[in-house]
Amino acid sequence: MRGYIVARSPSNQVWFAARALDHDPKVTEEVARKHKVYSWNQCDNPPATTFMPVGGKAWASAHPVGLDYWQYLSEVIQPEPIEARDKVMLGMLVPLGIEKGKPFTPNARQKKILTDAAQLGELMARANAYDKRYANATVWPGKQWEYANMVELDQDNNFYTQVDERGSWYYEAIGNTTGMEGRTLNFGQVYLETSKDKDGNWLDSGKAYRMRVPADPPVVQFWSFTLYDNVTRGPLITPQGAADISSRTPSLVTNPDGSVDLYFGPQKPSGANANYVQTLPGKGWFTYFRFYGPKEAYFDKTWQLNAIEEIK
Repeated sequence: MRGYIVARSPSNQVWFAARALDHDPKVTEEVARKHKVYSWNQCDNPPATTFMPVGGKAWASAHPVGLDYWQYLSEVIQPEPIEARDKVMLGMLVPLGIEKGKPFTPNARQKKILTDAAQLGELMARANAYDKRYANATVWPGKQWEYANMVELDQDNNFYTQVDERGSWYYEAIGNTTGMEGRTLNFGQVYLETSKDKDGNWLDSGKAYRMRVPADPPVVQFWSFTLYDNVTRGPLITPQGAADISSRTPSLVTNPDGSVDLYFGPQKPSGANANYVQTLPGKGWFTYFRFYGPKEAYFDKTWQLNAIEEIK
């Protein structure tokens, strides 16, 4: 007898993601390869699932820019059912030449307006994401850390649709789950984010920084610190590799009191140990500090993460 977990999608275009968290990469690959993807009418004789290594197919985490953004938006809308809450937004797209059931064929005047609008819209989205101004976004006063994900799964609050909250999260990230919202004790992940140093200045890949992770971080599994390009929103890749470090990093150096000092910059700062992550001059960056399985000390704020400090 077969057992199923049924997940009904409100959309016709579907994708899913899974995160394997075992310390051993071989184990995580084994878990990934247990996934089988096929259509329901193939369930009695499913075809083999194709697995592609990272880098095996070109893709981008950032949205299209310029006129391509509007073309892509039209393509996304066409095959989808329309919910009642979509109609106001879709009504505003009609004068722009985007309408369900009709091709997107803007004239020269519309092309210029839409190209300029996409550029301005991205700047607005960037400001909304990296300098959040909606309520309760700050984690600890004076430490520059913000909650990255404050979006309900249905993207609605009791009295309004979360326009700014969802604009911030989906400008930076892809997808959302209960486990990514950081609200359950000892389960899932917390995403904390900052784009600024202790003094409120934007993080700059041409400068050197240090941050101390206090002792006894409140995690069941581990913590990680990942740097992202603030234009592409993809992981920052340097000659050192992916700009990432975690409590699972084999060479991680711990201070005698249990705290951990992290260092960032284009060259290894003087006095830095193996806890160094390279950055690329000429690029801005932001970071997610993730708690995997957050404990009570995170929720009651008796444990607090320090701000990132520039090394003068």
